Amino acid sequence: MITRAFSGRAARGLGNRFTREMAGAPLAPYQVQNSLTRDMRAASTQRGDSGLLSLWAGQAAALAREVPAAELVAQIIREADAVLARLAPER
Repeated sequence: MITRAFSGRAARGLGNRFTREMAGAPLAPYQVQNSLTRDMRAASTQRGDSGLLSLWAGQAAALAREVPAAELVAQIIREADAVLARLAPER
């Protein structure tokens, strides 16, 4: 989703409790809104409360899938090897 709730600037992130509760609420401009939410975000980080954190994500976040780290690293290596093989000059 795109939200201004945390910083006052439009940014793409994952929806959570704070973004839902702030939807449609009047927000301060950038820097002011960012300052107003700073302590809340810091406390949420310490508590591990993702409901009040800014969870920034790009456009492809919905395409992410859960995979074991070893499998992900192996896939990255295979893909990198394939790219390098295509780039290597023929001998």
